[in-house]
Amino acid sequence: MSNTLSGVSRWVMHLVWMLMAFLAMAVGFWAGQSGHAEPETTSAQAVQTQLDLMSAQYRHELSGLVSARDALQSQLLIEQTTRTTLEASLQKVQTELAATRERLAFYEQLLPPGPAGAVTIRAFDLEPRAGLLAYRVLLMRDGTHDKPFNGLMEFVANGVKNGKNVKMKLNAAAAGPLGQQPGESGKNLLQLSFDQFQRAEGLLGVPQGVTVNSVTINIMEGSAVRATRTTGVLVPGSVDSTY
Repeated sequence: MSNTLSGVSRWVMHLVWMLMAFLAMAVGFWAGQSGHAEPETTSAQAVQTQLDLMSAQYRHELSGLVSARDALQSQLLIEQTTRTTLEASLQKVQTELAATRERLAFYEQLLPPGPAGAVTIRAFDLEPRAGLLAYRVLLMRDGTHDKPFNGLMEFVANGVKNGKNVKMKLNAAAAGPLGQQPGESGKNLLQLSFDQFQRAEGLLGVPQGVTVNSVTINIMEGSAVRATRTTGVLVPGSVDSTY
């Protein structure tokens, strides 16, 4: 962009020098003509007309170049502003990423690591929400791995229905009206695939007439249970928001 602005400035200076040289030549010619005993008025008028035409042409070209220069300067200012905005956004993301890594390292130190490759449920809570259960899960995998862990979250509820204790699996609540019971397709929302850690959250459907007291989450790999944890239903507003 700076090269373009320099080129425009050189053209402007070139036109100015050409205009000055032409004016000097014209003045010399007019002075020479006026030295004759019988001045040629018609020739002087022709020179003046030519000078006026050339002056108007150069002024027009000069105006166009000045406009082009102003446009390029405005474009350069916009690009500099955009670059400054992008750099600020990048710095903000990098700061947030560093803070997230620090929080992750802190939580990793809270619990001892399991066997290499083992999947651990580091956090799991539930909160009732308009006839559904909102869940949040933090999973971690210890050690190094050549391929990601692929599995499934399974939720088993313990509760009461018609005065009797019941135990049942809960499906993920797919998009739809609140309280709508999802079908088996909701299992797709419980799929897992991660290398080191995964944060999962969503909604679980609760059958009508069932009061859920606690829910057990099982991390399945095929038919094998790799990790399990049970938690009660939290009172709304008491959920820890640190993960």
